[in-house]
Amino acid sequence: MNQKNDHIELLQALKSRLKAANESDVITEDMIQQLDDLIDQLTQHTSTAYDDTRDWVANILQFTPQLTPAIDRQLLWLLGGDCLHYLTDEEIAQFQTIDDASY
Repeated sequence: MNQKNDHIELLQALKSRLKAANESDVITEDMIQQLDDLIDQLTQHTSTAYDDTRDWVANILQFTPQLTPAIDRQLLWLLGGDCLHYLTDEEIAQFQTIDDASY
């Protein structure tokens, strides 16, 4: 499986978790629609899909931190950039070890 498919699977899992928790005041239909759009962009390999997804996840973490448990740590690692700020040093070291072993 390639890295882009990993992103899609993790985002679909996030979407399922958000939909399940949709009764809270934190999660809006707009957020779910934005996530759907990002999954479509990644599936279609649009040029900005990766950056848009990373920005969306980073914004979710920054402005709705109560959703942090719903987001897979692996997704944060795969997206990189600002998303890495939400991983501990130990998590980053663990992901680096896994990446190094796969090459």
